[in-house]
Amino acid sequence: MNNTARKMNVLLLPLAFLFFIMFIIPFLYLCYTSFLTYSSGQVIPGLPFTLGAYLKFFQDSYFAKVIGRTFWLSFLSTAICVVMAYPLAFLMAKAKGYIKTTLLVLVTLPLISGVVVQTMGWYGLLTDYGTVNTILKTLHLVKEPVKFLGNSNAIVIGLVQSFLPYMVLPIMNILQVIPNNVLEAAENLGANRVQRFFRITFPLSLGGVGAGFILVFGACLSSYTTPSILGRGKVQVIGTVVYQQAMQLFNWPFAAAISMILLVLLVILVGLSSIRQKRNAVGGD
Repeated sequence: MNNTARKMNVLLLPLAFLFFIMFIIPFLYLCYTSFLTYSSGQVIPGLPFTLGAYLKFFQDSYFAKVIGRTFWLSFLSTAICVVMAYPLAFLMAKAKGYIKTTLLVLVTLPLISGVVVQTMGWYGLLTDYGTVNTILKTLHLVKEPVKFLGNSNAIVIGLVQSFLPYMVLPIMNILQVIPNNVLEAAENLGANRVQRFFRITFPLSLGGVGAGFILVFGACLSSYTTPSILGRGKVQVIGTVVYQQAMQLFNWPFAAAISMILLVLLVILVGLSSIRQKRNAVGGD
Protein backbone atom coordinates (compact mmCIF):
# COMPACT_ATOMS: atom_id res chain seq x y z
CA MET A 1 0.00 0.00 0.00
CA ASN A 2 2.87 2.34 0.87
CA ASN A 3 4.60 1.57 -2.44
CA THR A 4 1.39 2.31 -4.33
CA ALA A 5 0.99 5.61 -2.49
CA ARG A 6 4.60 6.55 -3.28
CA LYS A 7 4.12 5.75 -6.95
CA MET A 8 0.99 7.90 -7.03
CA ASN A 9 2.89 10.78 -5.40
CA VAL A 10 5.65 10.47 -7.99
CA LEU A 11 3.09 10.58 -10.80
CA LEU A 12 1.62 13.74 -9.29
CA LEU A 13 4.96 15.57 -9.30
CA PRO A 14 4.71 16.86 -12.92
CA LEU A 15 1.21 18.20 -12.25
CA ALA A 16 2.36 19.81 -9.00
CA PHE A 17 5.33 21.38 -10.78
CA LEU A 18 3.07 22.72 -13.55
CA PHE A 19 0.65 24.09 -10.96
CA PHE A 20 3.55 25.81 -9.17
CA ILE A 21 4.84 27.39 -12.37
CA MET A 22 1.47 28.44 -13.79
CA PHE A 23 -0.32 29.57 -10.62
CA ILE A 24 1.83 29.89 -7.51
CA ILE A 25 4.68 31.91 -9.01
CA PRO A 26 2.36 34.40 -10.83
CA PHE A 27 0.32 34.77 -7.63
CA LEU A 28 3.43 35.49 -5.56
CA TYR A 29 4.67 38.00 -8.15
CA LEU A 30 1.26 39.68 -8.17
CA CYS A 31 1.37 39.97 -4.39
CA TYR A 32 4.94 41.31 -4.55
CA THR A 33 4.00 43.93 -7.17
CA SER A 34 1.05 45.19 -5.14
CA PHE A 35 3.41 46.41 -2.40
CA LEU A 36 5.82 48.28 -4.71
CA THR A 37 5.99 52.06 -5.00
CA TYR A 38 4.54 53.82 -8.06
CA SER A 39 5.49 57.32 -9.16
CA SER A 40 3.77 59.35 -11.86
CA GLY A 41 5.45 58.83 -15.23
CA GLN A 42 7.24 55.73 -13.97
CA VAL A 43 6.69 52.62 -16.06
CA ILE A 44 8.45 50.12 -13.79
CA PRO A 45 7.56 50.37 -10.08
CA GLY A 46 10.28 50.01 -7.50
CA LEU A 47 11.13 49.90 -3.81
CA PRO A 48 10.44 50.65 -1.00
CA PHE A 49 7.50 48.44 -0.14
CA THR A 50 4.36 50.33 0.76
CA LEU A 51 0.65 49.87 1.46
CA GLY A 52 -0.13 52.91 -0.67
CA ALA A 53 -1.98 50.98 -3.37
CA TYR A 54 -4.28 49.29 -0.85
CA LEU A 55 -4.87 52.55 1.05
CA LYS A 56 -5.76 54.30 -2.20
CA PHE A 57 -8.33 51.64 -3.01
CA PHE A 58 -10.09 51.78 0.35
CA GLN A 59 -9.89 55.57 0.77
CA ASP A 60 -11.46 56.44 -2.59
CA SER A 61 -15.24 55.97 -2.60
CA TYR A 62 -15.20 55.56 -6.39
CA PHE A 63 -13.69 52.09 -6.10
CA ALA A 64 -16.24 51.10 -3.46
CA LYS A 65 -18.95 51.96 -6.00
CA VAL A 66 -17.12 49.91 -8.64
CA ILE A 67 -17.03 46.90 -6.31
CA GLY A 68 -20.71 47.33 -5.48
CA ARG A 69 -21.63 47.59 -9.16
CA THR A 70 -19.50 44.56 -10.04
CA PHE A 71 -21.04 42.43 -7.30
CA TRP A 72 -24.57 43.49 -8.26
CA LEU A 73 -24.10 42.74 -11.96
CA SER A 74 -22.42 39.42 -11.11
CA PHE A 75 -25.18 38.42 -8.70
CA LEU A 76 -27.93 39.43 -11.14
CA SER A 77 -26.30 37.55 -14.01
CA THR A 78 -25.79 34.47 -11.83
CA ALA A 79 -29.38 34.54 -10.58
CA ILE A 80 -30.67 34.72 -14.16
CA CYS A 81 -28.39 31.81 -15.06
CA VAL A 82 -29.90 29.73 -12.24
CA VAL A 83 -33.45 30.42 -13.45
CA MET A 84 -32.59 29.64 -17.06
CA ALA A 85 -30.24 26.72 -16.42
CA TYR A 86 -32.31 24.63 -14.02
CA PRO A 87 -35.15 23.69 -16.42
CA LEU A 88 -32.64 22.97 -19.18
CA ALA A 89 -30.45 20.88 -16.87
CA PHE A 90 -33.52 18.98 -15.66
CA LEU A 91 -34.53 18.25 -19.26
CA MET A 92 -31.01 17.11 -20.15
CA ALA A 93 -30.79 14.87 -17.09
CA LYS A 94 -34.04 13.13 -18.07
CA ALA A 95 -33.34 12.98 -21.83
CA LYS A 96 -32.01 9.86 -23.50
CA GLY A 97 -30.02 8.98 -26.60
CA TYR A 98 -29.41 11.48 -29.37
CA ILE A 99 -31.68 14.11 -27.77
CA LYS A 100 -29.42 14.32 -24.73
CA THR A 101 -26.32 14.38 -26.91
CA THR A 102 -27.74 17.16 -29.07
CA LEU A 103 -28.67 19.28 -26.06
CA LEU A 104 -25.25 18.72 -24.51
CA VAL A 105 -23.52 19.83 -27.72
CA LEU A 106 -25.70 22.92 -27.99
CA VAL A 107 -25.00 23.89 -24.38
CA THR A 108 -21.23 23.41 -24.58
CA LEU A 109 -20.84 24.89 -28.08
CA PRO A 110 -20.40 28.48 -26.81
CA LEU A 111 -17.41 27.32 -24.75
CA ILE A 112 -15.61 26.42 -27.97
CA SER A 113 -16.05 29.80 -29.68
CA GLY A 114 -14.68 31.85 -26.79
CA VAL A 115 -15.92 34.94 -24.94
CA VAL A 116 -14.59 37.45 -27.48
CA VAL A 117 -16.46 35.88 -30.41
CA GLN A 118 -19.69 35.64 -28.41
CA THR A 119 -19.42 39.22 -27.18
CA MET A 120 -18.78 40.58 -30.66
CA GLY A 121 -21.78 38.62 -31.87
CA TRP A 122 -23.96 40.32 -29.26
CA TYR A 123 -22.42 43.66 -30.21
CA GLY A 124 -23.51 43.15 -33.80
CA LEU A 125 -27.00 42.13 -32.70
CA LEU A 126 -27.54 45.00 -30.25
CA THR A 127 -25.89 47.91 -32.05
CA ASP A 128 -28.04 50.80 -33.32
CA TYR A 129 -28.26 49.31 -36.80
CA GLY A 130 -27.96 45.68 -35.76
CA THR A 131 -30.36 42.79 -36.17
CA VAL A 132 -32.51 43.53 -33.11
CA ASN A 133 -33.11 47.19 -33.95
CA THR A 134 -33.71 46.33 -37.61
CA ILE A 135 -36.45 43.86 -36.62
CA LEU A 136 -38.03 46.35 -34.22
CA LYS A 137 -38.08 49.07 -36.87
CA THR A 138 -39.41 46.68 -39.52
CA LEU A 139 -42.30 45.76 -37.22
CA HIS A 140 -42.86 49.49 -36.54
CA LEU A 141 -42.38 48.94 -32.82
CA VAL A 142 -39.85 51.76 -32.57
CA LYS A 143 -39.06 54.82 -34.67
CA GLU A 144 -35.51 55.41 -33.48
CA PRO A 145 -32.89 52.76 -32.68
CA VAL A 146 -33.00 51.54 -29.09
CA LYS A 147 -29.76 52.10 -27.16
CA PHE A 148 -29.04 48.54 -26.03
CA LEU A 149 -25.27 49.00 -25.70
CA GLY A 150 -23.33 51.08 -23.21
CA ASN A 151 -25.38 50.12 -20.15
CA SER A 152 -25.68 47.44 -17.49
CA ASN A 153 -28.43 45.54 -19.32
CA ALA A 154 -26.16 44.76 -22.26
CA ILE A 155 -23.45 43.52 -19.89
CA VAL A 156 -25.88 41.22 -18.07
CA ILE A 157 -27.09 39.77 -21.40
CA GLY A 158 -23.52 39.04 -22.47
CA LEU A 159 -22.51 37.54 -19.11
CA VAL A 160 -25.55 35.27 -18.94
CA GLN A 161 -24.99 33.93 -22.45
CA SER A 162 -21.26 33.43 -21.91
CA PHE A 163 -21.38 31.62 -18.57
CA LEU A 164 -24.73 29.79 -18.73
CA PRO A 165 -23.02 26.43 -19.53
CA TYR A 166 -21.09 26.63 -16.25
CA MET A 167 -24.45 26.61 -14.46
CA VAL A 168 -26.16 23.97 -16.60
CA LEU A 169 -23.49 21.27 -16.35
CA PRO A 170 -23.12 21.06 -12.53
CA ILE A 171 -26.89 21.00 -12.05
CA MET A 172 -27.32 18.34 -14.74
CA ASN A 173 -24.60 16.17 -13.22
CA ILE A 174 -26.13 16.18 -9.76
CA LEU A 175 -29.65 15.59 -11.09
CA GLN A 176 -28.40 12.49 -12.89
CA VAL A 177 -27.11 10.87 -9.70
CA ILE A 178 -30.34 11.24 -7.70
CA PRO A 179 -31.47 7.61 -7.13
CA ASN A 180 -34.66 6.68 -8.94
CA ASN A 181 -35.72 4.44 -6.06
CA VAL A 182 -36.02 7.50 -3.81
CA LEU A 183 -38.49 9.10 -6.22
CA GLU A 184 -40.30 5.78 -6.65
CA ALA A 185 -40.61 5.42 -2.87
CA ALA A 186 -42.09 8.91 -2.63
CA GLU A 187 -44.54 8.07 -5.41
CA ASN A 188 -45.60 4.89 -3.62
CA LEU A 189 -46.25 6.98 -0.50
CA GLY A 190 -48.67 9.16 -2.46
CA ALA A 191 -46.49 12.12 -3.46
CA ASN A 192 -47.38 13.66 -6.82
CA ARG A 193 -44.85 15.09 -9.30
CA VAL A 194 -44.86 18.58 -7.80
CA GLN A 195 -44.35 17.25 -4.29
CA ARG A 196 -41.59 14.91 -5.42
CA PHE A 197 -39.79 17.78 -7.12
CA PHE A 198 -39.94 20.31 -4.28
CA ARG A 199 -39.39 17.83 -1.44
CA ILE A 200 -36.82 15.52 -3.02
CA THR A 201 -35.36 16.56 -6.38
CA PHE A 202 -34.82 20.24 -5.73
CA PRO A 203 -33.29 19.90 -2.22
CA LEU A 204 -30.94 17.16 -3.42
CA SER A 205 -29.86 19.29 -6.39
CA LEU A 206 -28.91 22.35 -4.33
CA GLY A 207 -25.30 21.16 -4.24
CA GLY A 208 -25.12 21.47 -8.03
CA VAL A 209 -26.81 24.86 -7.89
CA GLY A 210 -24.26 26.01 -5.32
CA ALA A 211 -21.32 24.76 -7.39
CA GLY A 212 -22.68 26.44 -10.51
CA PHE A 213 -23.35 29.63 -8.56
CA ILE A 214 -19.73 29.85 -7.43
CA LEU A 215 -18.39 29.15 -10.93
CA VAL A 216 -20.63 31.68 -12.68
CA PHE A 217 -20.38 34.35 -9.98
CA GLY A 218 -16.58 34.11 -9.90
CA ALA A 219 -16.37 34.28 -13.70
CA CYS A 220 -18.71 37.30 -13.83
CA LEU A 221 -16.84 39.01 -11.02
CA SER A 222 -13.52 38.87 -12.86
CA SER A 223 -14.89 39.41 -16.37
CA TYR A 224 -13.28 42.09 -18.52
CA THR A 225 -14.08 41.44 -22.19
CA THR A 226 -17.88 41.50 -21.98
CA PRO A 227 -18.19 44.67 -19.82
CA SER A 228 -15.57 46.43 -21.91
CA ILE A 229 -17.18 45.73 -25.31
CA LEU A 230 -20.89 45.73 -24.51
CA GLY A 231 -20.54 48.48 -21.90
CA ARG A 232 -18.58 50.64 -24.37
CA GLY A 233 -16.41 51.87 -21.50
CA LYS A 234 -19.38 53.59 -19.84
CA VAL A 235 -19.91 50.96 -17.14
CA GLN A 236 -16.85 50.41 -14.99
CA VAL A 237 -16.35 47.09 -13.20
CA ILE A 238 -13.34 45.61 -11.44
CA GLY A 239 -11.96 44.00 -14.59
CA THR A 240 -12.03 47.20 -16.64
CA VAL A 241 -10.50 49.23 -13.81
CA VAL A 242 -7.62 46.75 -13.50
CA TYR A 243 -7.00 46.97 -17.26
CA GLN A 244 -7.01 50.78 -17.21
CA GLN A 245 -4.61 50.98 -14.29
CA ALA A 246 -2.20 48.42 -15.75
CA MET A 247 -2.28 49.05 -19.50
CA GLN A 248 -3.21 52.73 -19.79
CA LEU A 249 -1.85 54.37 -16.63
CA PHE A 250 0.93 51.80 -16.06
CA ASN A 251 0.14 51.82 -12.35
CA TRP A 252 1.01 48.16 -11.89
CA PRO A 253 1.07 48.19 -8.06
CA PHE A 254 -2.48 49.55 -7.91
CA ALA A 255 -3.70 47.10 -10.56
CA ALA A 256 -2.06 44.26 -8.63
CA ALA A 257 -3.61 45.45 -5.37
CA ILE A 258 -7.10 45.48 -6.92
CA SER A 259 -6.49 41.97 -8.27
CA MET A 260 -5.38 40.75 -4.85
CA ILE A 261 -8.49 42.23 -3.23
CA LEU A 262 -10.62 40.50 -5.85
CA LEU A 263 -8.88 37.17 -5.15
CA VAL A 264 -9.44 37.57 -1.41
CA LEU A 265 -13.13 38.28 -1.98
CA LEU A 266 -13.43 35.16 -4.16
CA VAL A 267 -11.66 33.02 -1.53
CA ILE A 268 -14.01 34.33 1.17
CA LEU A 269 -17.01 33.57 -1.05
CA VAL A 270 -15.85 30.02 -1.74
CA GLY A 271 -15.00 29.48 1.93
CA LEU A 272 -18.43 30.64 3.12
CA SER A 273 -20.11 28.47 0.52
CA SER A 274 -18.09 25.43 1.60
CA ILE A 275 -18.92 26.03 5.27
CA ARG A 276 -22.61 26.32 4.44
CA GLN A 277 -22.57 23.11 2.41
CA LYS A 278 -20.86 21.24 5.26
CA ARG A 279 -23.45 22.51 7.73
CA ASN A 280 -26.25 21.45 5.41
CA ALA A 281 -24.65 18.01 5.04
CA VAL A 282 -24.36 17.64 8.81
CA GLY A 283 -27.94 18.79 9.24
CA GLY A 284 -29.09 16.34 6.58
CA ASP A 285 -27.32 13.50 8.32
